[in-house]
Amino acid sequence: MKHVIRIIISILAAAAAVVVINAKTRFFKDIGTNLPFIGDNFPELAWGISELSDELNEQVYRLPSPAELFAMLRHTELPIDPDDIATNVHYSSDTMINFYNNNNVSVAVSGNELDVYGVMGNSQSRYLAYQFLSQNGDVLGQFTDTCDANGNYRKVMTIPDGTYQFTVFTGHDAIGEYSSAVYNYIFLQEDENGVWSVSTSPVYEHNLSMYEKNKSKSAALASRFDICSDELNVISLAQSITQNCGSDYEKALAIHDWVCKNIYYDEAAVRRNGTNDSPRNATDVIAARKAVCLGYSNLYAALCRAVGIPCNVITGYAISEESEESTWTEKALTTAEANHAWNEAYIDNRWVIVDTTWDSKNKLIDGRKETSDDISYLYFDANIRFFSQNHKIIEYISD
Repeated sequence: MKHVIRIIISILAAAAAVVVINAKTRFFKDIGTNLPFIGDNFPELAWGISELSDELNEQVYRLPSPAELFAMLRHTELPIDPDDIATNVHYSSDTMINFYNNNNVSVAVSGNELDVYGVMGNSQSRYLAYQFLSQNGDVLGQFTDTCDANGNYRKVMTIPDGTYQFTVFTGHDAIGEYSSAVYNYIFLQEDENGVWSVSTSPVYEHNLSMYEKNKSKSAALASRFDICSDELNVISLAQSITQNCGSDYEKALAIHDWVCKNIYYDEAAVRRNGTNDSPRNATDVIAARKAVCLGYSNLYAALCRAVGIPCNVITGYAISEESEESTWTEKALTTAEANHAWNEAYIDNRWVIVDTTWDSKNKLIDGRKETSDDISYLYFDANIRFFSQNHKIIEYISD
C-alpha cells in the first residue's frame, strides 16, 4: 500500500512540475527548438506538444483561486482591494463616436437635420461622402464634403423621410474609390411628432454596467501565458514603439498604430472556422505577424502592460456587414458565446476602449498580404455609447 501511495505522490509531483515549468517557461511550447531531435525527426509530435502546452496553460489560468472559488459558491463577486481599484471616470457624450482629438467623428440631430463634424487629422482621406439609407439598404440621400487644410469637416443635412441609417465614406481623391469610415454605428429614428434622434443600442445599458464596474489595476498589469508582457521580446518591442512618447495616452496610441500597421488579419483561419489555428499568444503573434481578434487583443494588452499601462482583454459579440449578423437579432442579444475580442487600457483614471482588429486594414488571404498604411482611428478611444451599436461585452479577461 505504501508503495502505491509513493507512486501516486511521485506522479502528482511530476505532473505539478510539468504544470509549473509549462507556466513559467516556453520549454514545452518551443519543444521543437529546445529539443532539436524531436523537432527534426518528429515535427508532428513537436507541434502537438506545443498545442497541448497552450491548452494546459489556458486551463490552468482559468482555474479559480481559493478566494474566487469561495466567492463563486456564495454567488458573490470577489472584492478588490480599495487601493487597487481602477476607478472609471469615463467621458460621456451623445454626439462623439470616438474621443481621439486628432481623428474623430461626431453626429448631432436637431429637428429634421443631421449635423456631422470632426477632424481627419493626418489621414490622407480628405474627401467624404455621406449616405442616408432605408432599413432595406436603399440610398435615400447622398452628399459630399471636403476637409479643410487642418483636416476639419462639417456638414448639416436634412434627414430624408424613411431614413434608418447614416453612413460616412472617405476617399483620397474627389473622384475615385471611397471606403467605409463609419458603418453600423449611426441609426436614426423619428417619433410620432416628426422629431429625429440617434437610436440607442439595445446592449448599451448592459455594456455600460459592465464598463463601469470596479476592476483591478494589478490584474490588468499581470503577465500571463497569452498576454506575456514579461517576455524580453515583448518588453523590447514595447519600449521601441513608445520611446518617443511623453504620456501613457501617446504610448497607447503608438502601440495601436504599430499593431494596426504590422499585424495581418488571418482570413484563412476564419474561413477554416478554426480561429484557434491562428496565433493568439503575444510572442507568437509578433513572430508570425498574423492573428485574428484574440491575437490582436492579447498583443495589444501585452505591449501596454510591458510599459506599465494596465490593459484588459474583453471578449464579446460583435455584429458587422462581414459577420453573419449585421443587426441585433434575438440570438445576438442573448448569446453568451463570444465571436470577437478587443481592449480597454487604463489611462488618466479612465478605461480607453481600443479595437485594433477593426482599425487595421491589413489582411492575409491565401498567404498573400494586402497591406494598407491608411489605418482607422474610429475604434481608438471609442465612446461606449456608440461602441455598443456593434459590440456587446461578455467577459473581461484580465489575469
